[in-house]
Amino acid sequence: MLRSLILLISLAAVALALAIVAAGPGTRFGLWDYGTGLQIIRTVALPVLIAAGLSAVGFIISLFVAREVALMALLAAVMAGAAGYVPIKMKALFEANPIIHDITTDFDNPPPIIMGASFERKNPANYVGAEKAPGGETTIAEAQREAFPDIKPLLLDGSVDVNAEKVRRVIAAMGMVILSDTSSEDGQLIEATYTSAWFGFVDDFVVRLQAEDAKTRIDVRSKSRVGLSDLGANARRVQEFVEKLQE
Repeated sequence: MLRSLILLISLAAVALALAIVAAGPGTRFGLWDYGTGLQIIRTVALPVLIAAGLSAVGFIISLFVAREVALMALLAAVMAGAAGYVPIKMKALFEANPIIHDITTDFDNPPPIIMGASFERKNPANYVGAEKAPGGETTIAEAQREAFPDIKPLLLDGSVDVNAEKVRRVIAAMGMVILSDTSSEDGQLIEATYTSAWFGFVDDFVVRLQAEDAKTRIDVRSKSRVGLSDLGANARRVQEFVEKLQE
């Protein structure tokens, strides 16, 4: 009886863990939309943590009375515990970041999303920094300034052409794909996309390079095509890009 109970709890823990793991690929491959994928994680979050705890208890008990299911209970506890960490981490990121999904170094004239605007998206390509950020009293631009004061235009030595080549290398090194690379009187505009590995979320990433005396001014913009909160992902991407560009 006890052996069967431990086995049942272990199987339930594994099933719940797999549900969280599958939430992303299911969204990525079109089995359901991203809202459903996130709802799966929210729904399973508490049950999977409970199952992890019960599996851990089952593992300890099985060492004394049912060693044949001990390994299963241990694996279930580890899988469920690891899966349960995902919603905990997501909740922490949600609470630590403003509810925004569009990050730029230039609030007055952000690099435009041109090529990316033609793809399917929930969030419009235009910048709406003057609008109120969801759940707050500040505007989107003000929310970014408060949360990420270090995100500013970058001024580098060298010509636009030289720095554009650096930009292309960094974009490739960060796993992004260039959609468009054009030059005009306003400078060089490089549009790329980043696709997240788990959910397949696509974010637009735009870099504008302009000559400024003997230097090059670089402005960056990163915006999610879907979702209200990016959990700080776009800001971290811009920060990583700027850091790598200065290496």
